[in-house]
This record gives sequence, C-alpha cells and structure tokens, in this order.
Amino acid sequence: MHEWPLLIFTLLLQGAVGLTLFLSLKPCCGNVSDGEQKRLLLPVFSACVMAGCGLLASVFHLGYPLNAFNALRHISSSWLSREIVFASLFLAAAGISLLALLFKRRLWKGFIPLALLLGLIDVFCMSEIYIHTSVATWMHFNTLVMFYGSVGIIGAVMASLLLSPSNARMSRLMVVIIVGVVLVRLLTQIPYMTWLSEAGLNDALTFPHNPLAAFHATSYVRLTGWVLSVVGACAFVGGVFRARKGSLFLGGAMLVVAEVLLRFAFFSIS
Repeated sequence: MHEWPLLIFTLLLQGAVGLTLFLSLKPCCGNVSDGEQKRLLLPVFSACVMAGCGLLASVFHLGYPLNAFNALRHISSSWLSREIVFASLFLAAAGISLLALLFKRRLWKGFIPLALLLGLIDVFCMSEIYIHTSVATWMHFNTLVMFYGSVGIIGAVMASLLLSPSNARMSRLMVVIIVGVVLVRLLTQIPYMTWLSEAGLNDALTFPHNPLAAFHATSYVRLTGWVLSVVGACAFVGGVFRARKGSLFLGGAMLVVAEVLLRFAFFSIS
C-alpha cells in the first residue's frame, strides 16, 4: 500500500478537527477558569501539531512536492483545491487560538469554534474528493460517514487524554459520540455492501474490478478494525463510567488502531 502519506494526512487532520470539537464544547460543559484556560494550551497546541504534520504528509504524497501550490489554482472547480484551502484556514484559526491563549486573550473562545467550522468543511471537501472518483469502493456516502466518524472517535480519544476526564458532562459527551459513531458506521455497512455487490456488475464504472478485488482481499483487515472498534468502544465506556484509567486508555488505543486499519483498507485499492 503506497498511500501512507494520505492515511497519515486524513487521520491526523480529522483527529485535529475532532479535538477542536471538544475544545469548542468545553465552555458548554462548565465555566472555564483562568487555571483551566492555561491547561487548554496543550490540547490546542496538539491540534495545531496534528494538522501541521498532516498537511506536511499530504505534500509528500505529491510526485513533485515543490509544485504543491499549483493545486490551489482551481478552487472553483476542484475539491482538492478546496480541501487544501480549508485545511490551511483551519490550521490558521487554530494557530490564532493558541496565540490568544498564550497572551490570555478571550479571543480563543471565538477562534476555536471558527477552526471547528473550517475543519468540518475541510473534511467534507476531503470526502468529496474520493466520492467523485471512478473507484467503486469510494463512490458511496460510506466515505463521508467514515471520515466524519474519525473526527468523532479520534477527537474523543485525544480529548480524554488532554482535557479533564473528571468533567462528568464532557466524559458523557465523549461516550455518546464514540458509541454513536460506531453504531452509525456499522449500520451504514448494510447499504454499502449491498451497493458494492451491485456496483461489481455495473459496466458504467471505470475501475470496478481491481478496487473490488482489493476490497475483498483486505476483508480480514476490515474485520479486525471493526472488532477493535466495537471492543475499544466498550472498554472506553467502561473506563469512563467506572473511573478506570487503564480501561479508558486501552479502549482509546484500540479505537485508534481500528481507525488506522480501516483507513488502510480504504486506501488499499490496487
């Protein structure tokens, strides 16, 4: 599989967007004191690092990295150009939030939600790139569900590590999002698999055969990913409600490994 830069880029950027989701909801889960505001420096910095490393990885995917700026020339017609623009704007808004926190300015309360909005738009553009291809295994709303699912799952795992886990509202929110994402993803597999079985017989698709063959060849990878996702979600929920950090960390680790495996299977098309 030669798409490791894309795997790293998509997961890191989606995780960064997910982390800003929980940062945006932090004021809704209780007042943020000056001491807590100082502790937000690390999660905001982590979101910036994740997004920056993700963008760097995407550049290495290009055949000629120095020509990366040429991808911005067709923003009116290209989902790729839109993705790059909104990813850059997301990183800029997150960076301004970090500076505001450093200088103890309350501007961060406005720029974090702005970064979240820009990030969610970017994930949509990212999904549309793959949906509007001739690869049979990508041309389905399952791609959108999987990408936004990574936002919720990786964001929740990162938030459990970097934000206060003792906040009951925030912890319940993490559980609801993780369980909801896993359930929605599993339910989406029913129409997705039905659609794929019909797509294999459709001569109108440009490349239905190799992607479908690779899809079936990596079935064990996807199955492992789904099992880890379900078990990890159960362990994460148990860790939250029983206040067991070991179970929480183990569940989070399994969820992240599951995301890597599912994304690996997603990009394994040849």
